[in-house]
Amino acid sequence: MEDATGSQVQVRLFVGQSDYERMIDYFLGADEVFLRGMGVDPKKLPDRQAWLESALLDHQRLDAEKERAYLAWIHQGVPVGHSSLSKIRLGEEAFIHLHLWVGGLRQAGLGTQYFSAAAAEFVRAFRLRRLYCEPYAENPGPNRVLVKAGFRFIRRYRTVPGPINFEQDVNQYVLEFPADSAGRQAHASGGA
Repeated sequence: MEDATGSQVQVRLFVGQSDYERMIDYFLGADEVFLRGMGVDPKKLPDRQAWLESALLDHQRLDAEKERAYLAWIHQGVPVGHSSLSKIRLGEEAFIHLHLWVGGLRQAGLGTQYFSAAAAEFVRAFRLRRLYCEPYAENPGPNRVLVKAGFRFIRRYRTVPGPINFEQDVNQYVLEFPADSAGRQAHASGGA
């Protein structure tokens, strides 16, 4: 798949410490307004070293034991964002997250392309039947991406979605797949 600049859209698993450091620094280096705009409470962000140690420990686990899995979004050879998977139930369902780190690449359609590629790869790798996403309801970017990527809106509700979030309204979306893995992969790739 090519992005709007003619470059190949690539996603790949996080392979080591530098990938995790980039992801952590994206959050820790962001200003408070940006973090709150995506539903993150800056006061709840972990210490960099503790966060890195926890992520690297989880990286070593078998897929069936992981708390999270990460895919880097690669633009012209450089990581520019990531998708992560949480609440993983291998062969069943998981929750996907999306972050485009480079502000200059936002609102160009790239987020949808990278997110769709990441969703397809996670579905294949974890043999998922359902993929959920629950972005902050007041953050229009990811809500638009999900609709463009073929996710179906389920409901809006109030919750604390994760350990770094404040209480907020989230929009819950789902992408569902047929029972056979070939059908899941085809649907995930064609849903964008």
